[in-house]
Amino acid sequence: MMASGHQALGFTSGLLTLAILPGFGVMPDTPLEAVLFFSFVMIGSLLPDIDTPHSKLGQKFWRGIMITLMFALGMYLFAPDYLDVYREELKIFVFLCLPLLIMVKSHRKMTHSISFLVLLGLYHMLISGVWDIPSFYFIGFIAGVLSHLIGDYMTKRGIPVFYPFVKKYFRFFITFRTGSLTEKLMILILSMWNLWYLVSQVF
Repeated sequence: MMASGHQALGFTSGLLTLAILPGFGVMPDTPLEAVLFFSFVMIGSLLPDIDTPHSKLGQKFWRGIMITLMFALGMYLFAPDYLDVYREELKIFVFLCLPLLIMVKSHRKMTHSISFLVLLGLYHMLISGVWDIPSFYFIGFIAGVLSHLIGDYMTKRGIPVFYPFVKKYFRFFITFRTGSLTEKLMILILSMWNLWYLVSQVF
């Protein structure tokens, strides 16, 4: 599935997740928390495809990581007081993004499996026991990752759902080719629905 497709599907999953979160007693309370929530959703929606730095998406991601780190270093050296204002948000962002730096470099393998979701869940349990991080950030992150796996599960190639225990690729009974007219039409429909939903919530 194309990156634009994963983004559209990821944003949709974020909206749906945000709609059901109040039922579990967790919800972003401020606009900044909502923005961070969707940031993690969108990162999660692209996460499984950045497991190789040699891919186009991977190159952009690792370049972005370096730019972000250089920016953070510059702020630390020249404007430390400004960083203190958002210390908690930065701490949350850093620890939730840490797994991105230790990913397996092999396209559509470990990062496209249930095992990957389990590892992310265990990591969340680990850091939650040490730092008080609101659970809805991680829920948004997982919603994005799950949307990615569902999207690729519907492609002709499929995904190795049970990797590394079973290396066979599985796919949905209805599939489409990456970059096909069917996928582009799906992206358009999802984008229009996302826009309609946002407008309906505001007005």
